Amino acid sequence: MKVVIIGCGFGGVEVAGELRKRSKELDITMIDRRTRLEYQAAHPEILSGKVTAEEISGDLNEFASRINAKFINEAVVNIDFEAKTVKTKEEREIAYDFLVISIGAEQTFFGIPGAEERSYSVNTLKGAIETKTALDKHDYSKKTSIAVIGAGLTGVEVAGELVDYLRDRASAKIYLVELMPRVLPAFPTENVSNYAEKFISDSSVEILTDTAVQEVNEHEITFTDGTELPYDIIIWTAGIKPNGLLEKLELPKERGWLKVDSYLRVDGMKSVFAVGDTAYSENEGVRSGQNVEEAERQGKLAAKNIIRTIEGKKLERYRAKNTIQNPRAFISLGNDKAVMYFGGMMFKVFAYRVKKFVERRYMKRFR
Repeated sequence: MKVVIIGCGFGGVEVAGELRKRSKELDITMIDRRTRLEYQAAHPEILSGKVTAEEISGDLNEFASRINAKFINEAVVNIDFEAKTVKTKEEREIAYDFLVISIGAEQTFFGIPGAEERSYSVNTLKGAIETKTALDKHDYSKKTSIAVIGAGLTGVEVAGELVDYLRDRASAKIYLVELMPRVLPAFPTENVSNYAEKFISDSSVEILTDTAVQEVNEHEITFTDGTELPYDIIIWTAGIKPNGLLEKLELPKERGWLKVDSYLRVDGMKSVFAVGDTAYSENEGVRSGQNVEEAERQGKLAAKNIIRTIEGKKLERYRAKNTIQNPRAFISLGNDKAVMYFGGMMFKVFAYRVKKFVERRYMKRFR
C-alpha cells in the first residue's frame, strides 16, 4: 500500500511517524516544497536572537530516511483523485492508495493595498530570517517606528521579542495594531488579554486597538478613520488563509478549508485524509483549533485510521481538545516571560520554561 503525505509540517510529520510505528510494510512518501520542518511557534524568537534557524527546524530528508520513508522536495501543483496521482511542479506523478493533505496555511493581507509588498512576516522561517535581517540592517541612530499589524498570539509574541531586540535602542518605538477591541481577541475571556496588554504596554509598546488598516503607503500606514502612522518597518501578523493549492482542488470545503468527517477523511472520500490547518473539523458545534497540538493529534489519528481501513476495522472518531471555543496556548511576552492559558485560566509561574521545554523535546526527533 502506498501512502502519500503532502505537506510536512507538524501534522504531516506525525502521520508519517505514526504510520511507520504501526506498519513496517507501508510505502510512505512525504512531499514538501521546503526541505525542513519549521517550528513556527518559535519564529518570533528569531527576531530577538534567542534561537537560530537551525535550532527550530529539522531536516525532513533525514527524518524520512530514519523512518524508512521517501522524501520528495517539490511543490505539488495538482491532484488527480480519479487516477489517484499527485502532480508536482517538476511534472512528476506520484501514485497513492491513501493520501493525506497537510499543506498548512498562508499569510493573508486581506487585499489591503500595499500591505503584502511593504510588509515583513514571521509566518515562515524564511520570512522570519528576512525580517531579522531587515531589523539588523536598519539605522537606529534616527527615530524609528516599527509597526506590528495584528495582535493575536503571533503579534503579541513578536512585539515582546522586539522589545528585547530594541532594549538598548531608545530611538525605536513599537506599535501593536489590532482591528478588534482587545489584544488576543481569539481567546474567549479577557483576563489573558488584559494581562498581556499590560505586560507589553509596560514595556513601552503602544497598543492601538479598534484600529483597521486601510492602505500601506511607502512611508505611512493609513487607517480607516483617516489617521496615519509613519513607519520604518512593518511586520504583518494579521491572519491566515487556506493554502493556494486548495483552490484548485474540487473537494468539499468550509470557508476555503477542506471539510473532513469525524474520522478526518475529506467529506465523501474514503482514501483521502486532511489534517492540521488544512482541515476544517467541526463536531456538534465544536471546531478544532488550528494549532500545533491539534495538528499532531489529527496526524496520529489519521495514521491510525488509515491502518484500520487497510485492516477492515472500524475507524476511530476524532474529538478535538484545543478548540476554537476553548483554546489553550503558551504565549511568550518577551523578557523570557510567558503565560499559559488553559481552561479559561492563566498560569504564569514557569510558563516560559515549560514552553521552551516543549519546544526542545519536540525538536529532539530531528537531532
